[in-house]
Amino acid sequence: MSPTPSLFSLYWTNYRLLAHATGSRLGLCVVVFAFCAEVGNAGEYGRAENVAPESAEDVQLGLDELDEELELPAYTLAEDGFGREYPFWADSQLSLNVRAFDFDRVTGLGPLEQVFEVGTELAFESGKFDERWSVGASWHTSSVLNDRIDEKQPGAPEPADISVLSRTWLRYDFPNNWLLSLYRQDFNLPYLNRLDIRMIPNTHEGYVVKHLGDDFEFIAGHIAKFKRRDSDRFVPMGEAAGVAGDKSGTEILGARGNVTPLVNVGGIVLHTQDLFTTAYAELSFKQSFDEAWAIQLAAQGTRQFSNGDERIGNFDTNFWGARIALSYKGTVLKLARTGTGRGGDIQRPFGGSPAFTSSMIFDFDRAGEQARRIGLSQNFADFDLPAVSFVATYTDGRGAIAPDGTAFPDSKEIAFTADYQPQRGPLKGLWLRVRWADADRGSPAADRKDLRIIINYSLNML
Repeated sequence: MSPTPSLFSLYWTNYRLLAHATGSRLGLCVVVFAFCAEVGNAGEYGRAENVAPESAEDVQLGLDELDEELELPAYTLAEDGFGREYPFWADSQLSLNVRAFDFDRVTGLGPLEQVFEVGTELAFESGKFDERWSVGASWHTSSVLNDRIDEKQPGAPEPADISVLSRTWLRYDFPNNWLLSLYRQDFNLPYLNRLDIRMIPNTHEGYVVKHLGDDFEFIAGHIAKFKRRDSDRFVPMGEAAGVAGDKSGTEILGARGNVTPLVNVGGIVLHTQDLFTTAYAELSFKQSFDEAWAIQLAAQGTRQFSNGDERIGNFDTNFWGARIALSYKGTVLKLARTGTGRGGDIQRPFGGSPAFTSSMIFDFDRAGEQARRIGLSQNFADFDLPAVSFVATYTDGRGAIAPDGTAFPDSKEIAFTADYQPQRGPLKGLWLRVRWADADRGSPAADRKDLRIIINYSLNML
């Protein structure tokens, strides 16, 4: 372990004193920047979700990453070291990642949940042995320093300290960008992904064959177990879907490729025996007109239905979406429209939703729900401020129904995300994120307001 816990203890004490004195989150902001100045540079140890793109061509799609993680800049402790003459060691990476997370949620009736957590990840990824084999592992910890929950959500665990070996994988690289990946690892697939929005990401125990490339990507395999982001236990996929003691796994088959240089199409099927099947497809067109203007047109669709013994109920539903993104330099305007079938809510027990209207609090994919979104993001790279960006969205949904056919009130959500992420200089790798959302579902008890402040730090040790 690093000296991180003692540093956090020191700064947490200062934060409590300053926050008490100011009666605001100024204390936390000061602590965040002080901590960064003390320990160095930072980077997120997960997928960079919702970061403002530089162009409409870069607006994220559901199948953009078939298990590829975004590489972020980070400070390197040692350029040369033990065993550099051997590829297994020469190409190995060892990183210490730190995250601090402050979460505050209120309803129209008052405070609902307030949590402040810190966590670490020690991650190792080897170079190639015999030019083919590599291994990797990640050990995550999470500690709750302060929490208050006034209304526990059904089925949600209390905030707790967690220590877990979340990833342990073996990989074999075949020629022509084919590979075999085994055991506990990350996936960034529609409805089966990291959902890295709190302290520890979702991870899965899987056995897959993949092909990675610019023009064609493919994945097929078996996902046996799932560990939620708030747990240290891997459980069978059937149990994770809500059926106690169910040992079912999930079969996956997906591909994505370029039909033409401008048009991309992809799809994936996730089949959990005797529970449900999800089929997802997307189509996109991207075009830049000059160095300033670009456009992306995209469509997506999901079909989801129970199968076999139907252990989580009998349902058959669908989801569709369309989106246009237009950019001028670093300014991106997005308009999206989605709709969910009346056969049931979209089930997503294994990760987050790829829906174009999925927002910070609500996913807008309840049975019958029709949603619209307008979004604006700004990346300030063209203004010599590449570290600063923001995303703002407004989403509304109407027509959602309960299983008995009763109509739900219309819903709406305003969300804002600001990122500070230097790419060079003494703060290279720092990622400070502030997120705020105001969601209305027609009653004080159902309404939500969130404030989330997140800091990430990554120190490459090899």
